[in-house]
Amino acid sequence: MTKKPRLWDTGERVPPESHNTLYLELLSAYEIARGLLRNGIVLDIGSGAGYGADHLAQDGRSVLGIDYESRVARAAARRYQRKGLAFACMDGMQLGVQNASVDLVCAFQVIEHLRDPERFVGELARVLRESGRVILSTPNALTHRGPGNPFHVHEFMPEELRTLLGKHFAHVMLAGQRRPPEVYTLESACQRVRGWDVFGMKRLVPRSLVSLIVHAIARWNRLTPPQRMPLDSFPLTSHTDDAYSLFALCGHAPLPITALAPAADS
Repeated sequence: MTKKPRLWDTGERVPPESHNTLYLELLSAYEIARGLLRNGIVLDIGSGAGYGADHLAQDGRSVLGIDYESRVARAAARRYQRKGLAFACMDGMQLGVQNASVDLVCAFQVIEHLRDPERFVGELARVLRESGRVILSTPNALTHRGPGNPFHVHEFMPEELRTLLGKHFAHVMLAGQRRPPEVYTLESACQRVRGWDVFGMKRLVPRSLVSLIVHAIARWNRLTPPQRMPLDSFPLTSHTDDAYSLFALCGHAPLPITALAPAADS
């Protein structure tokens, strides 16, 4: 009998590890989302480990985090418990949510995993209230570096994403997210160290030790360790062509011009 892999071993989802820059990027996205809604109902699609939904629920919002895999949703529910926060197993292509019932929909690093993104966007439009907003992020196909992610079905170029979203929302704003240059330097340094692991021992190393190793590699290369990077190290920019990730804000009603401006350049 084949042993089922641990939740985070597949690499499909990003675990809450402070040494992981992808985790910091996602957490910064949730911080941006918090500024879009003071109170109301939030749907977090692809909530994974649950830290983002928990981040949104800290100020009293009602948040439902969903994941297509039941054991992932159950694990998140066990780890994060607070008033107004819940998790469920649900398919983003067929949301079990009433029409026009959600004030804010978050879908960070989700749409690139889907075989029918247009149907998905249609579902986002269906559940969103007239005054609500959808915020999503996805890798930028123009700049995405490194080997192809086996879990990504399709990565979008900026205008391609705008066109898709415009089919279902009357108003769409696009921005980009940048990574600090030292993140690329750190990733290259970590990759060289991983190259020494010819016997594949990494999976046996405790995550706490991995965190210490990444911290040491950063210090050795005179870089800021991820554990000490503030969330504003991953700012939004109005220039999408050279951004690492794309951000989109959508709505049925007009969007404030400054909706994505706090961290964006002019």
